[in-house]
Amino acid sequence: MADGGQKQSTQPASDKKDSGRNNRQGPNKRFHSDKHSHKKRVPLKPYQRKNDIYVTGKSDFKAQVKQCEEILNGEEGEVFLHAIGNAINRSINLALSVVANSNGAVAYEANTSTIELVDDFHPLNDEDDYTIQQRMNSCLHIRIFRQSKNLKT
Repeated sequence: MADGGQKQSTQPASDKKDSGRNNRQGPNKRFHSDKHSHKKRVPLKPYQRKNDIYVTGKSDFKAQVKQCEEILNGEEGEVFLHAIGNAINRSINLALSVVANSNGAVAYEANTSTIELVDDFHPLNDEDDYTIQQRMNSCLHIRIFRQSKNLKT
Protein backbone atom coordinates (compact mmCIF):
# COMPACT_ATOMS: atom_id res chain seq x y z
CA MET A 1 0.00 0.00 0.00
CA ALA A 2 1.75 3.02 -1.31
CA ASP A 3 -0.84 5.46 0.11
CA GLY A 4 0.09 4.92 3.77
CA GLY A 5 -2.46 2.18 4.49
CA GLN A 6 -5.54 4.36 4.14
CA LYS A 7 -8.37 3.25 1.91
CA GLN A 8 -10.00 5.74 -0.38
CA SER A 9 -13.77 5.57 -0.84
CA THR A 10 -14.81 4.94 -4.42
CA GLN A 11 -18.37 6.07 -3.67
CA PRO A 12 -19.19 9.71 -4.56
CA ALA A 13 -20.06 11.96 -1.62
CA SER A 14 -23.60 12.52 -2.93
CA ASP A 15 -24.30 8.75 -2.87
CA LYS A 16 -23.25 8.23 0.76
CA LYS A 17 -26.16 7.70 3.12
CA ASP A 18 -26.74 10.31 5.80
CA SER A 19 -27.76 9.31 9.32
CA GLY A 20 -31.27 10.49 8.48
CA ARG A 21 -31.30 13.26 11.05
CA ASN A 22 -31.06 16.18 8.63
CA ASN A 23 -33.03 14.77 5.73
CA ARG A 24 -36.44 14.17 7.26
CA GLN A 25 -39.40 14.22 4.96
CA GLY A 26 -43.02 15.07 5.61
CA PRO A 27 -45.00 17.79 7.40
CA ASN A 28 -42.72 17.84 10.48
CA LYS A 29 -39.65 18.81 8.48
CA ARG A 30 -37.68 21.60 10.14
CA PHE A 31 -37.11 24.74 8.11
CA HIS A 32 -33.50 25.84 7.84
CA SER A 33 -32.12 28.44 5.49
CA ASP A 34 -29.17 30.79 5.31
CA LYS A 35 -31.44 33.19 3.44
CA HIS A 36 -33.71 33.86 6.45
CA SER A 37 -33.31 35.25 9.95
CA HIS A 38 -34.89 33.05 12.63
CA LYS A 39 -37.07 34.73 15.30
CA LYS A 40 -38.84 32.73 18.00
CA ARG A 41 -42.15 34.25 19.08
CA VAL A 42 -42.75 34.69 22.80
CA PRO A 43 -45.09 31.94 24.05
CA LEU A 44 -48.50 32.98 25.32
CA LYS A 45 -49.04 33.21 29.07
CA PRO A 46 -52.62 32.05 29.55
CA TYR A 47 -52.58 32.53 33.33
CA GLN A 48 -52.14 36.05 34.71
CA ARG A 49 -53.01 35.63 38.39
CA LYS A 50 -50.97 36.98 41.30
CA ASN A 51 -49.92 33.48 42.31
CA ASP A 52 -48.68 32.38 38.85
CA ILE A 53 -44.93 32.25 38.38
CA TYR A 54 -43.38 31.60 34.99
CA VAL A 55 -39.98 29.91 35.32
CA THR A 56 -37.37 30.46 32.61
CA GLY A 57 -33.70 29.66 32.29
CA LYS A 58 -32.91 33.32 33.00
CA SER A 59 -34.98 33.51 36.19
CA ASP A 60 -33.22 34.28 39.46
CA PHE A 61 -33.65 31.06 41.43
CA LYS A 62 -33.32 32.52 44.96
CA ALA A 63 -35.69 35.38 44.16
CA GLN A 64 -38.31 32.94 42.88
CA VAL A 65 -37.98 30.77 46.01
CA LYS A 66 -38.57 33.88 48.10
CA GLN A 67 -41.52 34.92 45.89
CA CYS A 68 -43.10 31.46 46.29
CA GLU A 69 -42.72 31.57 50.07
CA GLU A 70 -44.25 35.06 50.25
CA ILE A 71 -47.26 33.98 48.21
CA LEU A 72 -47.71 30.83 50.30
CA ASN A 73 -47.59 32.92 53.50
CA GLY A 74 -50.11 35.37 52.02
CA GLU A 75 -53.85 35.02 51.56
CA GLU A 76 -53.67 32.93 48.35
CA GLY A 77 -52.01 29.97 50.05
CA GLU A 78 -51.02 28.33 46.77
CA VAL A 79 -48.53 28.97 43.97
CA PHE A 80 -48.62 27.80 40.36
CA LEU A 81 -45.27 27.32 38.62
CA HIS A 82 -45.30 27.17 34.81
CA ALA A 83 -42.31 26.07 32.71
CA ILE A 84 -41.62 25.23 29.07
CA GLY A 85 -38.85 23.07 27.59
CA ASN A 86 -35.44 23.43 29.25
CA ALA A 87 -36.91 25.35 32.20
CA ILE A 88 -38.81 22.25 33.36
CA ASN A 89 -35.86 20.96 35.41
CA ARG A 90 -35.44 24.38 37.00
CA SER A 91 -39.13 24.52 38.00
CA ILE A 92 -38.92 21.03 39.56
CA ASN A 93 -35.88 22.13 41.59
CA LEU A 94 -37.72 25.30 42.60
CA ALA A 95 -40.76 23.36 43.81
CA LEU A 96 -38.65 20.83 45.70
CA SER A 97 -36.64 23.54 47.45
CA VAL A 98 -39.81 25.39 48.53
CA VAL A 99 -41.26 22.14 49.89
CA ALA A 100 -37.98 21.29 51.67
CA ASN A 101 -37.82 24.78 53.27
CA SER A 102 -41.38 24.46 54.60
CA ASN A 103 -40.73 21.57 57.04
CA GLY A 104 -43.66 19.60 55.65
CA ALA A 105 -46.19 22.45 55.73
CA VAL A 106 -46.70 22.50 51.95
CA ALA A 107 -47.28 19.87 49.29
CA TYR A 108 -47.23 19.90 45.53
CA GLU A 109 -48.83 18.31 42.50
CA ALA A 110 -47.66 18.40 38.89
CA ASN A 111 -49.38 18.29 35.50
CA THR A 112 -47.84 18.12 32.07
CA SER A 113 -49.08 19.49 28.77
CA THR A 114 -47.90 20.42 25.31
CA ILE A 115 -47.87 23.90 23.84
CA GLU A 116 -47.63 25.02 20.23
CA LEU A 117 -44.83 27.48 19.56
CA VAL A 118 -44.40 29.60 16.43
CA ASP A 119 -41.13 30.60 14.77
CA ASP A 120 -40.87 33.33 12.16
CA PHE A 121 -38.35 33.21 9.32
CA HIS A 122 -37.85 36.69 7.86
CA PRO A 123 -36.17 36.82 4.43
CA LEU A 124 -32.80 38.57 4.25
CA ASN A 125 -33.51 39.70 0.70
CA ASP A 126 -36.67 40.60 -1.22
CA GLU A 127 -36.67 37.53 -3.46
CA ASP A 128 -37.44 35.02 -0.67
CA ASP A 129 -40.74 34.51 1.12
CA TYR A 130 -41.69 35.05 4.75
CA THR A 131 -42.14 31.66 6.43
CA ILE A 132 -43.79 30.50 9.66
CA GLN A 133 -42.95 27.24 11.41
CA GLN A 134 -45.11 25.71 14.13
CA ARG A 135 -43.62 23.27 16.62
CA MET A 136 -44.68 21.57 19.82
CA ASN A 137 -42.89 21.80 23.19
CA SER A 138 -43.43 20.21 26.60
CA CYS A 139 -44.86 22.19 29.53
CA LEU A 140 -44.98 21.55 33.25
CA HIS A 141 -47.45 23.12 35.68
CA ILE A 142 -46.73 22.63 39.40
CA ARG A 143 -49.22 23.61 42.09
CA ILE A 144 -47.66 24.19 45.53
CA PHE A 145 -50.20 24.53 48.31
CA ARG A 146 -50.38 24.82 52.11
CA GLN A 147 -51.32 21.73 54.06
CA SER A 148 -51.68 23.64 57.31
CA LYS A 149 -52.28 27.26 58.26
CA ASN A 150 -48.95 27.67 60.09
CA LEU A 151 -46.19 27.83 57.49
CA LYS A 152 -42.70 27.88 58.94
CA THR A 153 -39.97 29.36 56.79
